[in-house]
Amino acid sequence: MSAGAPEARQAEASIEDRYFTPAEVELHNAPEDCWLSWLGYVYDLRPLIEERKGDPLLGPIVKNAGKDISHWFDKKTGDVASEEKLAAIQERYLAFNSHAKGYMWKRQGQLLDMSRTLEENGLPEERAQFESVGIDEDEWLPAVHLYFSDDLTVA
Repeated sequence: MSAGAPEARQAEASIEDRYFTPAEVELHNAPEDCWLSWLGYVYDLRPLIEERKGDPLLGPIVKNAGKDISHWFDKKTGDVASEEKLAAIQERYLAFNSHAKGYMWKRQGQLLDMSRTLEENGLPEERAQFESVGIDEDEWLPAVHLYFSDDLTVA
């Protein structure tokens, strides 16, 4: 999901023009740090919450902080930032593993190109096709295998 729509981005300087996963949005789940996503965009709603503090109409927004609310508007939504290059995903995980760049990313034994997206690496988004024939998401979820290369120069 990308940062808010062009007109909203100008007012929301804290969200850069980049892509976010649902897990990243989920971290912003409190009134003082409230992000919501809907219809493919991420919005920082802190300014709205501060401006309208005490307004009972904020209840549903605050209650759903850190979540995707696309189902309020449109049933066809996805949660994969498929536009994001693998290198950007890898960079994000450096916060959790300082050796994240020391891994080889492979799919079915083939090394993935980190400068490309999942789809450009041959992993298309096929959720709609599988759901249309009743196959459970847990049965078809594609896997990317990470192999630690033990490169001591990366840290």
